Amino acid sequence: MAIQKIASNKQYDLSMSQSLDQEAITPDYFVMNYLQFLSRYISKGRPTADTLRDYRLHINSFIRWCSEHDRHPLAMHDYQMRMYMEFMFNRKYSDNTIAIKLAAIRAFYHAACKIGLIEINPCADLKAERKLVWDEKFRFYSSEQIQTMCDYIKNNKEDNFIRYRDMSILYLMAVEGFRNVEIHRMCDEDINWDYKSIAIRSKGHGGIVYPCNQTFEVLKRYLEVRPNAQRENNLTPTIVSTHRRHYSRISRNGIREIMNEILSGCNLKHPGYSCHILRHSCGTNLYAKTKDLHIVQMQLRHTDPNMAARYAHVHERMNNRCTSCLAPEID
Repeated sequence: MAIQKIASNKQYDLSMSQSLDQEAITPDYFVMNYLQFLSRYISKGRPTADTLRDYRLHINSFIRWCSEHDRHPLAMHDYQMRMYMEFMFNRKYSDNTIAIKLAAIRAFYHAACKIGLIEINPCADLKAERKLVWDEKFRFYSSEQIQTMCDYIKNNKEDNFIRYRDMSILYLMAVEGFRNVEIHRMCDEDINWDYKSIAIRSKGHGGIVYPCNQTFEVLKRYLEVRPNAQRENNLTPTIVSTHRRHYSRISRNGIREIMNEILSGCNLKHPGYSCHILRHSCGTNLYAKTKDLHIVQMQLRHTDPNMAARYAHVHERMNNRCTSCLAPEID
């Protein structure tokens, strides 16, 4: 079997993947065309193009590693997978990155198991997650820092379209707690101006949210000056990119770049900080104002109340300072 050919193949043959004859799928054919099969076993059979692109990136990297070690991907066992783990550790990948890569590879093997090409998923027992205490690496921006970001946009974005687009992203993330992917997928048709609500397009986290009047005012100003957006499947993307002035749906990386530029401009960009911290900021600041965990849980759409409880934990630890009763007199 030509492993290198499998690792470098970019042309997917759809004929077998559309056939009901499961027995005709060979290991080589599966590896060369895995994406066509994988899509049936992730995201409830309806993965987005972004999800498939991310999975392909990590799985292709793994297949190349197998090729370099002259090992068929479907001939891997627990021992070889642990060697791949060592390879990722040596490359200084973070725990989160390794966990994401393993999730993609685990899905690859899950599809192979379901099709009957292998009996056991060699990735099943591999875990990269690290147990964290409640507030380890838990970061957020204060309401004052969010205001600084807003002022930066107002003072440095002269074009009204750019100004209100970037401000809309900031409000949706830091005030309303939207995830990056939810802003990326947001469409004009999701906005109900009569009830001032927004339908969320997100796997496992969908629903209706009711943003504050200020957020709707920013969105209104943005849509009034936004150029005509390129429609997709009869839907109009809300947040659009200026790339080549095509005004198509902004990518998740595009959202990150905008927020990183704003954070850097405010001297608030630090190693390990990503735009997802703005969602943490929403939860932490909302609890600080309301002291109501149920409100935080509803706003961030957490199904597990323990997820919302971490915001209260961090707030209480910051404010209680229990060891002050042990401190000796300074003067």
